[in-house]
Amino acid sequence: MGHLDLANYAVGAMLHRSLRSWLTILGVVIGIAAIVALVSIGYGINSYITSQLEAFGSNFVGVSAGSPRTGGQAGMMAMSPFVGSRGVILTTNDANALKGLPGVESVYTVIGTRGDVEYRGEVAGCAVAGISAGMFKDFSRLLRIEEGRAFTESDSHVVVVGKKVASGTFKEDIKLERTLTIGNASYRVIGLLGKTEGSIFPVDNVVFMPYDDAQAYMADVKEPNQVDLIVVQTAPGADPDEVAHEITLRLRNVRHVTEDTQDFKVSTPTTLLQRINAITSVLSLFLAGIAAISLIVGGVGIANTMFMAVTERTQEIGVMKAVGATERDILEVFLIESGLMGLIGGILGAILGCAVSFALNQFGVPAMLKPEVIAFAILFAFVVGAVSGFFPARRAARMEPVEALGFGR
Repeated sequence: MGHLDLANYAVGAMLHRSLRSWLTILGVVIGIAAIVALVSIGYGINSYITSQLEAFGSNFVGVSAGSPRTGGQAGMMAMSPFVGSRGVILTTNDANALKGLPGVESVYTVIGTRGDVEYRGEVAGCAVAGISAGMFKDFSRLLRIEEGRAFTESDSHVVVVGKKVASGTFKEDIKLERTLTIGNASYRVIGLLGKTEGSIFPVDNVVFMPYDDAQAYMADVKEPNQVDLIVVQTAPGADPDEVAHEITLRLRNVRHVTEDTQDFKVSTPTTLLQRINAITSVLSLFLAGIAAISLIVGGVGIANTMFMAVTERTQEIGVMKAVGATERDILEVFLIESGLMGLIGGILGAILGCAVSFALNQFGVPAMLKPEVIAFAILFAFVVGAVSGFFPARRAARMEPVEALGFGR
């Protein structure tokens, strides 16, 4: 018998038991769909975070308090002014020490806290940050003014409000030239930021005020001259990683610490991307592992179906051997049958997984489909099907014709 004849015979056997075959294939479909969808989510999260980092720009270096070996401020949280390290602070002296370093164009300071913000008789807890006015110009893609204007170094008691604070925090949306009461002082709204599409930098949820005003407002919760975050704008053509090295050396000298006792973290786009990739890689493997469990269950289903098929088709196997079919022919028939179950389940599962990923994107969950993932999933399903059917197929191939036909009983 030729290979095509054996394949046709295997397909006919599957069609003869169509309900059982489709139920078995369904297990593979669910497993492959889960793998494609979950791995796509992992890739989507990585791509989403990377694009958000690019929105901040590639020519910056961030400095925050805390040991670089603790790992407690992984990824982008290390760049947030609302994540601090107890007992360790940065100061304006640290920021001033960085001015004039090779490759440093501008040095900005940020302080932040959470406080009560009153608007038209309603009070809500909001994040409040004081920033240097120049950040609106140098980081305009992140701090994008949608209405009004940014504050300048000469402005006082004014605020620029993030999109989510302006729309959704209070019963009435915040408008330009309205007044917010923060602490015991009143602040005029001169600017509204545009939506950052869920940026990993929490600008949508922040009320920004001039740095001097923030120092006065936070005097009771911050140390004198305390800085929560230092942002360095690197000069055109300068390598942020080289600038970061110079910053590290300067701050160790200023703060009188060594490499072993260093109490600050220096982050660049490169280091942040490395942290992001490390986290999302582990996440993708974890998600794929969970989905693989479903596929293993599907493989067990194929093995069970094939064992049942061998038992039910004992006499059929005997007839095939009696008319000249070899052990290799019998083995091939059952392997083709189990492999086809895996392949069909893989193709249908990949289609379902793509549909789920597309639907998730429509609901705002980042999911990125990659052709190599889809191809691997289909191939993996075929291999799982073939491997699951190997032992039942080998059992069938080794049957003696006389026993299979029942003459030995």
